[in-house]
Amino acid sequence: MAETASHSWTCPACGRRVPLHAEACHCGMTRERARQLTTAAPVAARPARPPRPGARAEAMAAMTGDVKALLVAGALVMVAGLGWLVFGPSRPLSMPRVLGWVDQGAPPAPKPTPPPRPPFKLPWWK
Repeated sequence: MAETASHSWTCPACGRRVPLHAEACHCGMTRERARQLTTAAPVAARPARPPRPGARAEAMAAMTGDVKALLVAGALVMVAGLGWLVFGPSRPLSMPRVLGWVDQGAPPAPKPTPPPRPPFKLPWWK
């Protein structure tokens, strides 16, 4: 990453960005000492650390019983769901027979109901 020297400098001890008006970092490193360290040994790219061999065992030991039970139950639900998707019913349950089956077509339209008639003649004052 390119360093912008116009506003801040990077502390080599803690990696914090320090404004130029500050002569020392919060960790105690001065700007002059940081300049000497960076010119003496250029910063090499740090290789990525592989995960520790016992990290999984430590994580499992740190979990409580209820968290372990939830993980096991979630795994079982996922396996059951995937099994149902793969081996479950692959065709519709109500499938009409091919031979002798005749399509009935659309149902008949309902008869229109006549408008309701009032029990007396309107307007009643005439």
